[in-house]
Amino acid sequence: MKGAFVGILPLIFSFLFFIICGMYMFFGAYIVSVNSKEKSNRIFFVLCIFLSVWTFSLAMSISVADIETCFFWRRVSALGWCTFAGILLHFFLILTNKRRLLQKWWIYFLIYTPAAVFIYIFALSHDLAILQYNLINTPFGWMNKAENNIWNVLYYIYYYSFIAIGLTVLWHWGEYSGDKRNKQQARLILYGFSISLISGFMLQILGDELFLTGATQKVSNVMFVAILAMFYSIKKYKLVRMPPLNMDEVILNKGNRTKIYNYLSGCFIAGSFLNIVSRYFIPEQADLITILSFSGLLLAIGFMIQIAQRAEPLKKYQNYIIMALIGLSIPVITFEFINIASPTIWAFPFILIIVALVYNNRIALVGITVSIFLTQILVFIIKPQAIVEINSSAYVARIGLFGIGVWVAFFVNKLYVQRLKQNADQLKIQKMISEFSTDFLNVNAINFEEKSAKWLRKSGAFFNIDRACICFFNDDKSSISCQQEWRNEDVASQKAERQEIPVEAAPEWIESIIANKVVHNFNRGDILDERPNDVIIAIPISSKVEVRGFLAFEIKTEKDELNPEYEGLLEIIANILADALVKIDAENEINYRAYYDQLTGLPNRLLFNDRLNQGIESAQQNGKMIGVIYLDIDSFRTVTDMMGHEGSDKLLVQVSQKLVRSVKKTDAVCRFEGDGFAIMLNNMARDKEVLKVADRIAGLFKHAFIVNGQEFYISANAGISIYPKDGDTAEELIKNADIAMCKAKEKGKNNYVLCSSTIKEEVKFKNKLTSNLYHALDNHELRVYYQPQICLTTGKIVAVEALLRWQHPELGIIPPKVIIPLAEQTGLINPIGEWVLTTACSQNKTWQDMGLPPVRIAVNISATQFRNPLLISQMKKLLKETDLKPRYLELELTENIAINKSSYIVGVLNGLKKLGLYISIDDFGTEYSSLSRLKLLPMDQIKIDKQFIDGITENEKDQAIVNTIILLAKNLGLSVIAEGAETQEQIDFLKVQQCDTVQGFFYYKPMPAAEMEAVLRQKKLHPD
Repeated sequence: MKGAFVGILPLIFSFLFFIICGMYMFFGAYIVSVNSKEKSNRIFFVLCIFLSVWTFSLAMSISVADIETCFFWRRVSALGWCTFAGILLHFFLILTNKRRLLQKWWIYFLIYTPAAVFIYIFALSHDLAILQYNLINTPFGWMNKAENNIWNVLYYIYYYSFIAIGLTVLWHWGEYSGDKRNKQQARLILYGFSISLISGFMLQILGDELFLTGATQKVSNVMFVAILAMFYSIKKYKLVRMPPLNMDEVILNKGNRTKIYNYLSGCFIAGSFLNIVSRYFIPEQADLITILSFSGLLLAIGFMIQIAQRAEPLKKYQNYIIMALIGLSIPVITFEFINIASPTIWAFPFILIIVALVYNNRIALVGITVSIFLTQILVFIIKPQAIVEINSSAYVARIGLFGIGVWVAFFVNKLYVQRLKQNADQLKIQKMISEFSTDFLNVNAINFEEKSAKWLRKSGAFFNIDRACICFFNDDKSSISCQQEWRNEDVASQKAERQEIPVEAAPEWIESIIANKVVHNFNRGDILDERPNDVIIAIPISSKVEVRGFLAFEIKTEKDELNPEYEGLLEIIANILADALVKIDAENEINYRAYYDQLTGLPNRLLFNDRLNQGIESAQQNGKMIGVIYLDIDSFRTVTDMMGHEGSDKLLVQVSQKLVRSVKKTDAVCRFEGDGFAIMLNNMARDKEVLKVADRIAGLFKHAFIVNGQEFYISANAGISIYPKDGDTAEELIKNADIAMCKAKEKGKNNYVLCSSTIKEEVKFKNKLTSNLYHALDNHELRVYYQPQICLTTGKIVAVEALLRWQHPELGIIPPKVIIPLAEQTGLINPIGEWVLTTACSQNKTWQDMGLPPVRIAVNISATQFRNPLLISQMKKLLKETDLKPRYLELELTENIAINKSSYIVGVLNGLKKLGLYISIDDFGTEYSSLSRLKLLPMDQIKIDKQFIDGITENEKDQAIVNTIILLAKNLGLSVIAEGAETQEQIDFLKVQQCDTVQGFFYYKPMPAAEMEAVLRQKKLHPD
């Protein structure tokens, strides 16, 4: 019994090494199938291939029959153990991101030159290799009891030093890495190598002491523990992630097709191993060359499938190539066992049929079926009869085939179940997206929180998560706050703790969110219960290319990846939330523009009216008063001319800020229009409280405003109305405050006026006149009165001034000082002025046609008429229509028009003079005439204002002014007329000062045309 056991020991050890070889090949094939584009994956695959060569050659060398065959396999094994240390160091350099070092050519020379030398010594050179081995046939199989010569010593130095360098690099990477996962990966791999190296040393010592030399050499490849640790770290920590796949609507998409080809490749590789086990290790006699040749053919088919799906030039035809390989494999494998009519192997095509079921079309299934039928027909023809002996080898083959078939069946079943689950999930996802999108169609600022909370709850239930929250950054992205949170019942709320968290104190992945990147944060731990927030997936919520916040999910799971479709749904939810925020922002922007002034940020007229109405409702209940102040900046156009629009805008902002600080927070300040502000004062008990605030506001304008580093002093006037005595509606209160403000302007600058019944009556009267004025022309209510101008030298009439009167049906005669301002405010000054001109010129021409001596007719021209660019052409047309000679028409311009420095004024006056008209400056002395300007104007006469004439008999200053004006006119070659002479004393003074002409009640009052005609008939006219 003992002898029989010892006899099969070589086969047992050989079989164990064979199994380890298969495990190495599985490790390498699995990792490279995950992502063949990753360099570290490819190096790991190469490492596993050379380890497989090492262990497979040892498996063969242990149980061979003669020393020559053992020597051959030993030399083959050297290809693995001579290169292992170099490839391992290369893998560690890639794993630890030594990119700069790997860019140097000499590093590859240092790594692989020793391996090449040792391969030549121990494998390629027959003469040198035979000196390195001392092969002994022991009860454990063929062993190598080599002496420690120079080459063995150098190999051990190379082997252990390269491993030591690699482990040192790995330790340094793990120790100083800031990533906890990197530390755990490095620690796990170091533990595996420690176990492997310690086991190797222990077995070496025990082998020498206990005469187990053969047993020691049989487990020389203890690196299996280290490689297992590396493989486990890849599985656990995902050293290289599988790239996400786009799921199609078919079962066999690109990802699944790759998997099925990997499984097919694995089936052929497994079949090659099964062939060796069932035909070499089980039978007592076996033809090793035939067995290895057939296993090599199966391996070749497996590798050809891998090459066909990975080689870029073959990508286009990979399906056809692989189908051809599968189809040809059926007769090849079947004919290998045709001498015994293929009693067991005939069933292996069913594995291929199972695989063909998942293809998107029937071509694969039809091809396999045709190959099966043709092969079996050929077998029937070639070997119609055979006596079959079922032995242990056949049973092992059957068990192996069943195992491979069940393995493939489980995979195919997994594909179907996975696809069914994906279809069901897709339906749920589509339904959820549809409901989510529909629900957010009518989102607004009011219902956003309600809707977002609702869908956080639904998302939590759908994804089976622990916590979901919506967080937003502040404006400068310096802190984060949780706005919405949903959690499972057994999870404590963290919303209160997640308010105003500084970004610096937040997790590192917040930086990725700010960069608008989706975050997958896997917080791995050894015990599931110790990692409640196992996975955090966070998706940025961005609008207008700006990250506003993020949608975060905390999930407790053992998986290292989330379903890509779930990730897509989460991104869609985040995008819908972002769109909702954009919509809300747009609504807020519209509301802001509708209710707030863009420059000052104050409420506008619309919002002020609304707040004033609300204040009135409140005042009706509590019996308080409300004060409304309407404030207007004086001469703001001049301010704009001085500072420019940008400067004036800054000034308005400063005024608005000071006004806001001058009132209570419960009050309201509004920019009502350009330079006008409205202020509402709430809860006033007495009028004096309102006036006290008005005094405070008036005091603001006693101090300078600093704009662009310069001081500016401005003034303002204000009007005040009080609820309820000045109105019970917002419109009425604002209107009365505006009326009072206009009254304040009449008093000067920096005044305020409290609205009163007298002021309101005046405005009422003015409004009535304004309304009636619109119909005055049509109703023929306007009249032209005439007042003669007398030459002081001759006492004769030299001209007549046309004066406008309004014969109001109720109020009687209304003078021009009332009519003209109303006409200018309403825009009626142009049609009324044209009517006066036409009437006066026509009347003068009529008098001339009646044989009366001709006189000038003087007509006042307003500033509005003078700015009309058609004035000169209108004068031409008027003279032509009335047939009046130009020298008999005098135009009186007010001094404020004449002194304007615009070249336009001079140009118009020159144009009028070219027509032959007589030009006179009215109200001279009331403005600030420039002498240098005066000499440039083309004019004929100066008219001294009545206010100076009134005081010449009593006031020496008025006498000096009048005397100066007359001397100035004489020196400039101009005529002088005095307006408003009413006494003999005034006439005598003017005669002494050599004034040319006078006009006033002393001679004649203004009179209608008929009376003027009678005067002209009675008086002898002074000739031109």
